[in-house]
Amino acid sequence: MKLRQNNLTSWVVNIITIVAAGGFIGRILWQILMPNVSEIAKTVTVRIDGANSGSGVLIEDRGVGASPLEHRYIVLSNWHVVSLLPTPKSFTIRTRDGQKHLVPTSKIVRVGKLDLAILEFQSRYRYPVAAIGNSDKLTEGETLYVSGWADPSPTLPTRTYQFLVGNLSGRIDRQHERDGYTLIYTVNALPGMSGGPVLDNRGNLVGINGRATVDLRTGTVSSVLGIDIARYLRASGNLPRHNRK
Repeated sequence: MKLRQNNLTSWVVNIITIVAAGGFIGRILWQILMPNVSEIAKTVTVRIDGANSGSGVLIEDRGVGASPLEHRYIVLSNWHVVSLLPTPKSFTIRTRDGQKHLVPTSKIVRVGKLDLAILEFQSRYRYPVAAIGNSDKLTEGETLYVSGWADPSPTLPTRTYQFLVGNLSGRIDRQHERDGYTLIYTVNALPGMSGGPVLDNRGNLVGINGRATVDLRTGTVSSVLGIDIARYLRASGNLPRHNRK
């Protein structure tokens, strides 16, 4: 009987060891096979400067522009970033490589009645664009990533790129949404990050960051809101061209 008990104990220990090893191997494979979301975010996030500051995300390469050596790129951002009055003559988009691209206001268009705008610039440089995800399938608790260029502050002497991680905490139903904001998440995005991308754990674009609510009692950010990318697709008439499965 004692021998059988020892054999049973050994069997259980072996099973636990195998399961633990499998879990460890699974985590390693996950890290190898999953996209590097922080690298994706840094590649597709742009900085917007002008009468107001903000961020944006490269969403489309529309091919050859006025010159056969240049491509036309589309950046998605918030309308409130580029709609100050009196209307400025232009904004500047800075891509990851440090290049600055002038965007005249004639190349800025609001997307329906949403707090979204598309900006167009041309460049001889080639840039990757964000893969479009399915924001309709996001569930509460899911990990989300927000990136953008934070404004200077007492602790930040200059605009600084930020990559933040949080979770989807809820949704605003369509009957009560304002300007397209439906996503609520636990990412304390900073001023200047408005218009930056909200990515899922595969690096797909699922929203645009843009609005924060402040607790009037404490003066601290109580929640941050984003516009799900499905609203943009429906309002603009575009269909998602690709995503990372």
